[in-house]
Amino acid sequence: MKLRTAAFAIAAILVAGCGLVPVDEGGDPPGAQPSPRGPRPSATGESLEGKFRYGTMDQYVDAVTPMITQWIEVTWSGMPLPNRVVYVPHGAAGPEDCLDPNGRAATYTSGSYEYCPAEQVVYVGQDILWEFYTRTGDAGPAVGLAHEFGHHVQVQVGVPSPRTADDSVRHENQADCLAGAWTRFTDEKGWLEYPDDLEDIDALFPLIGSAESLDRDHGTAEERNRSFQRGFEGGVPACDAFFPAVPVSA
Repeated sequence: MKLRTAAFAIAAILVAGCGLVPVDEGGDPPGAQPSPRGPRPSATGESLEGKFRYGTMDQYVDAVTPMITQWIEVTWSGMPLPNRVVYVPHGAAGPEDCLDPNGRAATYTSGSYEYCPAEQVVYVGQDILWEFYTRTGDAGPAVGLAHEFGHHVQVQVGVPSPRTADDSVRHENQADCLAGAWTRFTDEKGWLEYPDDLEDIDALFPLIGSAESLDRDHGTAEERNRSFQRGFEGGVPACDAFFPAVPVSA
């Protein structure tokens, strides 16, 4: 994925996975506090593949975030952006204003990759981000971030919060569709690198798909990939099919 962005303001991208504890130089000290990350302008046109290390994952977030916020600003004129994108370094943790799937108060950690609608905040943990980056390449975790921003879009247009496991699966699949629509946008902008980025994205879904079960709250790897492809091929309007009564298209 090529970094080819201008400056975009962000007001002061749930992918489930198990965070690894990598060993690398340049990491943040244990117990460091999370910091809100805003986008930094760049127009270098350079690839993000292999550009970052464990200790510079915050810079990866800085590089990708404006690519996603630009898509929101272009697609939904006047839609508020998330209040913050919070990068959570290794060892940091704290309370969120949202509940986890078990109904308990959620806690952000370096394994977080989630959107809290009560705060309108995206939490991105260093360890899980590094896992995605090393196991899929530069485009995989970017699609994960676009998925979390997709949840923000759902909140802004009024998609109802899920009440059942089936509702949750559709909710998550629609966010995957929106991530596909964002990837289509990056292709139109000339940011997508062929075939590398599509191979990266294909490698992401086996890591984040849920196993088939009656109580699962995310789509299987195959369902999530199909949802992504729906958005990539048809753009945002294709994502209306998940909740026809509340379209996400502008």
